[in-house]
Amino acid sequence: MKHALLILLTMTSQLLSAAEPSKPEFHYTTFIAKPAAEVWSAITEKKTINQYYLAPIHTLELKKGGAISYGVDREFITGTISTIEAPVKLIHTFNFVGSDAPETLVEYRIEPIGDSMCSLTISHTGFQAGDQTFADITGGWPVIASSLKTILETGKPLPWPER
Repeated sequence: MKHALLILLTMTSQLLSAAEPSKPEFHYTTFIAKPAAEVWSAITEKKTINQYYLAPIHTLELKKGGAISYGVDREFITGTISTIEAPVKLIHTFNFVGSDAPETLVEYRIEPIGDSMCSLTISHTGFQAGDQTFADITGGWPVIASSLKTILETGKPLPWPER
């Protein structure tokens, strides 16, 4: 019996190690000294988004199935809104225009903490192992979230860091 159990455990271990490599996910939480409604406005109003995001908002149709895109003269990030639950959740697809990578998913989740504070979690999921988009977004989201927090708390965005 012990021998059969050892063989079963060995086979299970081999199957697990031969399974598909884990798919990377990005999750970032920050705490903001503003009510959830103000954070919601900051992630859904063009004027504010353009002060903290890497690129200006090109298109923003705040409805299920609505388009969202970023870019100046042309779109370079596109997506479609799949969930909009004011003032707590916004989910949309994400794709770098011209990329062969599959579409991914961005979720903004706002959780009130009392009347004058909340947490904002940005999750970006749906990547394939080794996806270049994952490598690209991991440097951008922390700066975007930090700039959003700063603009809400001080009225001034962070300058985009030069590398």
